Amino acid sequence: MSEEQSQETQQLTREEWIQRIREETKGEVIKKEMIRLGFWSEEPLPPEEKEQQEQEDREFARLQKELQALQQESEKLEDTDTLIREARKKRIEESKRKRAERKAEREQRLAEAKKRWEEYQANHVVHAGIGVSAGLQNHTMNGYQLEQLGLPILTSPAIMAAEMGIELSRLKWLTYHRDTAALSHYHRFTIPKKSGGRRIISAPKPELRHAQEWVKTYIVDRVPVHEAAYGFIPKRSTVDNAQHHLQRAAVIKMDLKDFFPSITFQRVKGLFQSFGYSEAVSTLLALLTTEPPREKVSFDGKFYYVAVGKRQLPQGACTSPGITNLICRRLDARLTELAEKMGFTYTRYADDLTFSCDQDGLEQLGVLLRGVRDIVRFEGLQVNEKKTRVLRASRRQRVTGIVVNDKPSLPRQELRTFRALLHNVEKNGLEAENRENRPHFWEYIQGYVSYVRMVRPDLGEQFGEQLQRIAAKYGLKLNAAREREAK
Repeated sequence: MSEEQSQETQQLTREEWIQRIREETKGEVIKKEMIRLGFWSEEPLPPEEKEQQEQEDREFARLQKELQALQQESEKLEDTDTLIREARKKRIEESKRKRAERKAEREQRLAEAKKRWEEYQANHVVHAGIGVSAGLQNHTMNGYQLEQLGLPILTSPAIMAAEMGIELSRLKWLTYHRDTAALSHYHRFTIPKKSGGRRIISAPKPELRHAQEWVKTYIVDRVPVHEAAYGFIPKRSTVDNAQHHLQRAAVIKMDLKDFFPSITFQRVKGLFQSFGYSEAVSTLLALLTTEPPREKVSFDGKFYYVAVGKRQLPQGACTSPGITNLICRRLDARLTELAEKMGFTYTRYADDLTFSCDQDGLEQLGVLLRGVRDIVRFEGLQVNEKKTRVLRASRRQRVTGIVVNDKPSLPRQELRTFRALLHNVEKNGLEAENRENRPHFWEYIQGYVSYVRMVRPDLGEQFGEQLQRIAAKYGLKLNAAREREAK
């Protein structure tokens, strides 16, 4: 293009440019202007530049395509506020749906847990009072050991209640511990002690007595005791106990202080666990067979039974003697070993410890007494020193009421007194001779005759004949056992 044409092009007005573009097309005008300005050449490009140009064209075309796609997407997103609201609404709806699902799952888990808890409560005891409920969730037991001992397999409190023949709710009621209770499962009264004072007796009421009798029959009585024990054991008597100490140079009598109160709830629970029962079942068995000493107090017009000590074996429950015999098995074994090692003989009747020896053992009395005290203390018990006696053969030796100096006998004065009583009853009748107003006087007389028959069969035979004469004379009835003895 000549210089004149170039100047002419530069001088075109806006309208002239528009008219030119219309006539030549926009691309042609741009091309001519680029050639005029030196940015474009119509000469063919070298091969390598041509190839580079083609690549640039392809890249440009690709970018153009992507730009068109982005422009289309941008057109869709023109109303961004609406899209944001819709997206937020969807997120909220999704969040609500998930929360509802989680809530439903949580409620289902809670319902299932509640059902499991109700089923557990229907078969177990979850709380038995403050201070005694530890271990109620432990149901691990030793079934093999229970089978070896011949004891009932109690896998749960519900099974335990069923074996006793009572409802689980009644078992819970009988075993629940309160320091202050509006009612008591025991009748309490006192009886005089031989040594003076009064002994508190706690006799269980019928429902508790039924449960305790089951425990005694099916558990306590089935576990063997040590051979040195003679108290409250079938086919063993005070005479059997005394037989071991006949004609000895010395008889040593010792007494355990506060015997039943020394056997606490924890020791009884541990005893049942040692048989193989779970801690849960052992806790309930111990609660059935122990009771704290209580005082009856009045407050605001009502009576309450307030615990004044720890739970312990009540004197009056049928289970207490057997439990003490089982708890004392190790005590009996150690005292037997000590006695045999020193040439002594040892037996125990309830809380009465008796040792005896021949002449050779007299020099060892001090050593024996110290050893016994140490063993008793180690077992958590205490010797009542006021009742410790060393009886030599030169004086009357009495073991559990039986005189053992020669052959089993009873004190002469005691026999003379009773013989005189029988004579007067036969002569004057029961009412005239019951000067001490003893309740069940006739049963007392018959019982003492049976006791004499056991110790002194020869003298008991005479007394038995006299009983028959009294019964016939006054129209009295002999007990069935007495009638068999008389025959």
